[in-house]
Amino acid sequence: MQQGEARDFDDRPFCRFRPAELNDLGQILEFDEFAGDRQREIELGHCYVAHVDAEVIGYVSVEPRGLLGQAFLTYLCVPKKHRGKGVATGLIRVVQGRAVGRKLLSSTEQWCVQMQHIFGKLGWTRVGEIRGVNRDGSTEWFYAYDIPVRDSNPGA
Repeated sequence: MQQGEARDFDDRPFCRFRPAELNDLGQILEFDEFAGDRQREIELGHCYVAHVDAEVIGYVSVEPRGLLGQAFLTYLCVPKKHRGKGVATGLIRVVQGRAVGRKLLSSTEQWCVQMQHIFGKLGWTRVGEIRGVNRDGSTEWFYAYDIPVRDSNPGA
């Protein structure tokens, strides 16, 4: 699969994954809990969605050269009614499969146990923290995923 190829990814029978499209924006904004500019991310091809038929049930955004030149998973959001079904895990796997470079980085709040669990399950390592940085005074924990070396010429 080539970088930027617009094809669906199957992770589980429950939902499918694909690059976000501008017509997904309305649905995303109905459940989005985060700052940032989803429209810009979609236009740049930096946003992916999980969907069941025409219903968007989650998104993930990535900055390909977001921190120290490494890809950074910036936002991931799944509506409460769809949590615990593997949607977030599948979205992260999509980003892991498309990221280039040495590392894929991300962060989460110290109190967000669900995200910490997903990172651990998918082979991410906690690499640092910034104390008191969040509005609520909580610590932000940083994680890294080692991007596997991929064969750049698989047909040769």
